[in-house]
Amino acid sequence: MAVIKVVVLGDTEVGKTSFTVRWTQGTFPNPALLRTTVGASFDTKKVTLPSGREVTLSVWDFGGQRRFSEALKHMIRGAKAGLFFFDVSHLPSLDSLYSYWVPAAEEFGNFSFEDGDGTRFILVGNKIDLLGSDFSAVEAEMRRFSERFGTEHVLISAKTGVGIEALDFKFKELLDRVLE
Repeated sequence: MAVIKVVVLGDTEVGKTSFTVRWTQGTFPNPALLRTTVGASFDTKKVTLPSGREVTLSVWDFGGQRRFSEALKHMIRGAKAGLFFFDVSHLPSLDSLYSYWVPAAEEFGNFSFEDGDGTRFILVGNKIDLLGSDFSAVEAEMRRFSERFGTEHVLISAKTGVGIEALDFKFKELLDRVLE
């Protein structure tokens, strides 16, 4: 069974670890026990892609603090796909994707968004449970990002589980395309 390295990138406190735990283990972590990821954490998830191919995802959740950028340089190498995370209730975390995380993926992971590698990533707007019912402003910002970098995008709540299934399906489709 093939092992596919996947990276989860974004600022600290955007919900990357909460999502990763829910996605790989099926539960939302106890908030009282959550701590900021130092460096990176790692988990695996076995999946069957729409093509029927079975793969194991090696999911790398990177700490959002810039002081870990030296570790990021080495750990992002070899990634085939990824998720760019931001907190929909804190839009500066989306700005950080533009200014830091996309350039870091290009520099350290050898992705070229200019050459179409955006199709290997999904932009994830997390914490929609904090927004109420009007997502139009956030969706407009996400569309701009996706048009610029060629990514797909999805809104989720790692806390409530809303959108996780849709993200999982989109990501499996993405992996089928990447692995062709």
